[in-house]
Amino acid sequence: MRWQRGRALLMAACLGTSLTALAPGGPSSTLTATAKTRYQLLAQSAHSKIRHVFVIIQEGRSFDNYFGTYPGALGLAPTTAVPTDLANPDSPLVKPYVLGALRTPPLDDSVDVATAAANGGKMNGFVAAQTAASGNGKLALGHYDANQIPYYWDLARSYVLADHFFSSTLGGSTSNYEYAVAGQSWPVAAAGGPPPGQQTIFDRLSDAGLSWGYYVANYAADQKSGRVSGLHAQVPLLDLPSVTSSPKQMSHIQDVTHLYRQLARGGVPAVSYVVQPGNSEHAPGNVASGEVATVGLINAVMRSRYWSSSAIFLTWSDWGGWYDGVAPPQVDGTTYGFRVPALIVSPYARQGLVLHNVADFTSILKFIETVYGLAPLTARDQTAYNLMGAFNFSRPPRAPAPIAMGTLPTTTVTQGSLPVIFAAYGVVGLLIAGLLAYGATLWLRPDGRRLRRWRRT
Repeated sequence: MRWQRGRALLMAACLGTSLTALAPGGPSSTLTATAKTRYQLLAQSAHSKIRHVFVIIQEGRSFDNYFGTYPGALGLAPTTAVPTDLANPDSPLVKPYVLGALRTPPLDDSVDVATAAANGGKMNGFVAAQTAASGNGKLALGHYDANQIPYYWDLARSYVLADHFFSSTLGGSTSNYEYAVAGQSWPVAAAGGPPPGQQTIFDRLSDAGLSWGYYVANYAADQKSGRVSGLHAQVPLLDLPSVTSSPKQMSHIQDVTHLYRQLARGGVPAVSYVVQPGNSEHAPGNVASGEVATVGLINAVMRSRYWSSSAIFLTWSDWGGWYDGVAPPQVDGTTYGFRVPALIVSPYARQGLVLHNVADFTSILKFIETVYGLAPLTARDQTAYNLMGAFNFSRPPRAPAPIAMGTLPTTTVTQGSLPVIFAAYGVVGLLIAGLLAYGATLWLRPDGRRLRRWRRT
């Protein structure tokens, strides 16, 4: 009883810091008393109905690159055009165009190039910056639509797409992964690495007696081959001595196939983070391969016993060098990074909503803290918008509706995409076969003879 009362008080304190919503592109504003009451009720409903949070982080895509032409979202305008030379007002302009290939050369996503691309908030330096850095200036204006990434657009139509969701810091993926787990970034290892005692959301969960897992595609193979050291960007926990020196803590980092087994057999933790090196969608990676793997995982959640109590957040770590037309707002005396796609999938998610509230990776932390009554990690997640506007908890949970995944349009499958897609389907097929084989063992005696009657275990 004392623990429950203390948790309730802590949750109330957390709610008090989550009642500041950011208007799109504008400063924070305090909600009215009526709005606060409504927000508190919404958060309390989330606390009672959400038991499992999944955070899937892909890489290297700006919002306009994936959803710039999505109806109802703030995206690419018919007048959008970017000069090739900022110093020459008469230089040719590059307009956004649909990419024909799902595999492209990489772009430069460094802080310096991002700063030059933003050009003081004018958002017109992308072509010039990429031309100087990567030689692929015009490529930065390429984008996809429903024909190239149909499954992601299907999720947006059925659930929630956030069109003011920014990466937490300007530049590439490493520091943004750190924000996604800790509400801040830390120096690179050569400059000293994270400060002693660096806390993450997983420390908060462990202290509260809540389970968690950090799932990595091909992690088992990377462990076997000794390539785990190359995963520090996607798995920032590997930078923390408090994790790497503890077998118990390290046991939370597992291959993503373990999550599939938990979805099928039971044991899914309260919070699951998923990263997919190799299928991250960061150029020159194949977009279709990452989409198939990611939506396949979301479908697995929908088909599991956990769907009715789940909230899934799918986002991308950074801009990847691609164009986005919305200037990042100010935060903490600096700015957010560029917008990245963010999809919110849940039986309680509002259908077809485009969420316009300003948010970032620390907003996902804020959602987890609000649902589970956890204290904030930093000032950033303490004041972040907690994404509750994406949900409607006053209605019963919606039935699962897995995304139908067939053959992608042949006009978009180019530059060697088909083998990668088939390979992705092959991995899923092997996984299903393995689960079926396991199921078969429940029907057989050790001598291979069939049991007369199945017994629940």
